[in-house]
Amino acid sequence: MFVKGTLKKAGVFLTLAVLPFLFGYFLVSLILFSIVAFIMQFFRDPNRRVPHEKGVVVAPADGRVLKGQIDKIEIVEYEDPLMKHILKKGEKGVRISTFMSPFDVHVNRSPVSGKIVKTKHFSGKFKLAFKDAETETEKEKNLIVIDSEYGKIGVIQIAGFVARRIVQYVNVGDSVEIGERLGMIKFGSRVDLIVPYEKCKLMVKEGQKPKAAETIMARMVIAN
Repeated sequence: MFVKGTLKKAGVFLTLAVLPFLFGYFLVSLILFSIVAFIMQFFRDPNRRVPHEKGVVVAPADGRVLKGQIDKIEIVEYEDPLMKHILKKGEKGVRISTFMSPFDVHVNRSPVSGKIVKTKHFSGKFKLAFKDAETETEKEKNLIVIDSEYGKIGVIQIAGFVARRIVQYVNVGDSVEIGERLGMIKFGSRVDLIVPYEKCKLMVKEGQKPKAAETIMARMVIAN
């Protein structure tokens, strides 16, 4: 499967690639065919086997190719930038940051089932996404907050140096199922997952390579 509109874009470049080939401009054709191959691999959107066990939080992003990985896990508090939209005063959260290489799948998935209660886009500069995992930098980013039975869960899409556009598929008021598509970041970036600290048991560690909608990032304590 591919992101909507991908086949149309690839078809245009494929047509352009054939024309110079017919006139003997093989190098030009090679370059254009390479662009087609890149478009097809970058905008792929494969189906995933989503776990539906009670209390699981799945990865919102892929980090499986080259340097893609979970590169930072840390405790955050209400006073930290953006956390006031996710946490309550006095509450702590766990931030799990996943860097996506340009060759990873860039469609982001919902880590839990719930209702979208807030989205907010923050304009900023496009910097190297693997430099750090902090949302308080000047990077372009997009916040999505999901109200689940475990509390509020945050997903922060952060654009990198190559990434130039964050696309959001959902809106405030929408209900989402675990593993459902939330949006995508085009051309290399990172995604932060924020879960309540007191209610979660981490199931991953730094350096691990998660698969969006399939890798279980945490298990939540369910209140009776």
